[in-house]
This record gives sequence, structure tokens and C-alpha cells, in this order.
Amino acid sequence: MSSELILPGNKWTTIGFREGQRVLCFFILLILFLTHAYSGEAQHNYNFYYGKIVDQTSKKPIADVNLSIKGSNIGTVSGIKGEFSFFIDSLSATLIVSHVGYQPKIIILDKTSFSLTIYLEPRIEELEEVEITARKTTAFFKDNFFAVKDYEIDSGKIYLLIYRTRLSNAEIICKDPSGATLARTSAIRFLPNRLFKDCMGYVHVLGNDSGFQIYQQRDSLHLIHPVGLKKFDDVLKDCIASTSETFYFQKVTNKGLSVEYYGINRKTLVRNSLASVNDEKKLKMLRRNSEDIGLLWQTRHPDSREDFVTWNYINKILYRPIHTSLYRMGNYICIFNSPDRQIEFYDMEGNYSYKIGLKVDTIHNGRWSNDILIDEATSLAYTAFLRSGICVIYRIDINTGLLKRILEIIHPFPQKLRIYNSDVFYLYDIPGSPDNKMMFKQGL
Repeated sequence: MSSELILPGNKWTTIGFREGQRVLCFFILLILFLTHAYSGEAQHNYNFYYGKIVDQTSKKPIADVNLSIKGSNIGTVSGIKGEFSFFIDSLSATLIVSHVGYQPKIIILDKTSFSLTIYLEPRIEELEEVEITARKTTAFFKDNFFAVKDYEIDSGKIYLLIYRTRLSNAEIICKDPSGATLARTSAIRFLPNRLFKDCMGYVHVLGNDSGFQIYQQRDSLHLIHPVGLKKFDDVLKDCIASTSETFYFQKVTNKGLSVEYYGINRKTLVRNSLASVNDEKKLKMLRRNSEDIGLLWQTRHPDSREDFVTWNYINKILYRPIHTSLYRMGNYICIFNSPDRQIEFYDMEGNYSYKIGLKVDTIHNGRWSNDILIDEATSLAYTAFLRSGICVIYRIDINTGLLKRILEIIHPFPQKLRIYNSDVFYLYDIPGSPDNKMMFKQGL
């Protein structure tokens, strides 16, 4: 038996009822498949980015800025209010931002944030720099009776912790960048270990169990606000930068393989997370090796020589803590992510702006030190490479992440490099004397 199905037209058409069901189900399934495939492809392949472009100096929007995705024909131009938006079908991608009269930027696009605020620097035509190995080097502090234990630089003042023969005969002196002495303490009555510059710019001297803030009054330095070292560490150790509205902190976890950055508003005390930097390769390796986890979290080193060698290798070589840092640079809060070779930029309120790649892999001049050196006077960033004890300074272009060779330090194995107002300061152990650490300055 067969049923009759009446279709539009001038005549009767008879088909099998079961066959009609099969056709109808086929078309329904086809429509569902196509709809799912289209929506899945759209969700998987297309990413929508939007934001604005602003002049770094005037904070005014910039129109007619070209934005293009490297290696594709995708691009757009910013509008009259500096606003832009575009779709891309794959991540990660490289965005090139360019405009006549401004320095170009090379930005990494990933899923960190789809909202971007890009500040452009006005272009300044400069003469081609020539790298000179032997720049003028001067002895910033060299004394027949005193050696340098430590130093810090703050707002154009250089504070030096010096000692005669033993740390029980220690003093602190303050010099200007030319080397002239501005002030000094009398003999310190406790054993100082180091100097520490906090996130607000104050310099402290720290001992075994206590610390003091250094205060200048005319030509004398005084030690004020004594505090226990534990309380000092709880309050100031992890505070690494500040603005008029926000304190920025770091929290180290996973035995130094992870670092979280966050800000705390000075008035409301509201906490705002910025970013987390992780050594994903080492963390993955650690998860696969349970024995390494036990040795890494073992607080006391083993007694036997063989076990100590293994413990030392696990803690200090195989799972060495990552190098990462946060600095305030001009209009930005910058996070230098060494494991991923990236620099992340945030505005003064802690809002994400964009990130660029740090092109250290293109340098073949020894081992990268991972140190980031910020010149507070010029807001320029530098890093260093080491080969056979020789240290070479490179300037980091914070628009492109490219590195430019600037200077070779004249002394081998320099210690504690700092840069201020285009001068490199460092400590150096002069051979031939037990108390021999002196401070030198070399012009960039």
C-alpha cells in the first residue's frame, strides 16, 4: 500500500510516504550541518580587534594611520577620532602601524586583549649612530682605603655604601653624576648588607635584621625610620613601581617559575591584576617529573655530596627562576617578559595597550644577560650580552623590539650595571687587593 501526497501543480503526484520522509530528513540534516559548520568556522577563524591611536605627547587622536597585517592583504586606516577595527582569521599575527611623521610600531596580536590603545611617538630624524668600542671611562669612586659594597641611583643622586677593611667600618656617601660628593653619614653602627631603592624612590640601607631610610639634610646623610627586616619585606619588597594613583606589585610563585603583576589603587585599595609571566616549558617539564618537584620544594639541602649535587642542579640550573621585570617608562607601565621574549605595555591606570616582540634572538654576540636597564633620565631601555666576560650594551627600540649595539664595557665581568643620563655605572673588582671593588662610569 502507498499513501498519496498532494504537491502544488496541475496534477496529482504519488510517492511513497517513507521515501518522502527520507528526503525531508536529508534536507533538514544538510541545513543543520551547513549552519553548524559556518558558525564553527566563524568562531574559530575570525577575531575582531578594535581601539584607537593617540599621539604620545599631546594625547590627541591620530587620523589616517595605516594598520596592516604582515604577510596578508588585510589592513585598515584609523578614522578622524583615531578609531580603528578589523577582523583577522588566524592568531598569532603581526600588526604594522605606520604614519608619516611618527615612529612605526610592530605589534603582536594574540588573545591577551582584543581592545588596543596605541600611542605613537613623533618621528625625529637622527644622524646614523656609529658604535665605538672605546668610550671614555672614568673611575667614579676609586679609593686606596675604601671599597664599594653596593650603590643605588635616584633622581640624579648616586648613593654608595663604602667600607674600610671590614663592614664594621662602613659609611654611605651621596654623589652627583659628575662624581662630586654631596653628603655622607658618619660611621654606621650596625653591619649593613646592601642598599635598596623602593617603589616610591626612597633609598634604604638594610642589615641582617633591620633597615633604615636614608635622608639628606644639607651635607649630611641621616638614617631614619628604623624597621625590622621582616616588616620591611612584607611592606616594600614586592612593591616595584608606582604612579600618583597606583602601587604596582609582583608575586613570585612556583619557586620563581611564575610571576604575577598587579596594581593597588592608593585611595580605594582596589586590586587590579595586570599580567602573569610563566616559564611554560619548565612548568610542563616539572609536572612530568614528580622527583624534581620533591627536590625543588625541599628547603634544606641534602647531607650527602651526591644528593647535594643533584639538588643544586635542580634548584639553581634546571629550574632557575625566570627573569622578568616591570618598569614605569614615560606614559607606560612596561612588563618585560623574558621567557616569551615580549614587552607588554599598559597605560598609567593599568589598562592593557599592546605588546611587541623582543628581538634578542637576532643578536649573535654571546649570551643574553636577561637584564633590563632603564635610563630614568631619558626613558630609554637597554639590555646586555656577555661573551667571555666582555659585556656589550644594546638599546631596545620600544616601538619595534629591535636591538641596536651601543657600547662595549671596557672592564671584564662588570657587576651591577645601571644607566642614568646616557652613562653606564658599574662595579668592578680590581685585581690584587682583597678590598678592591670600585665604581666606574662609561659614557654611551
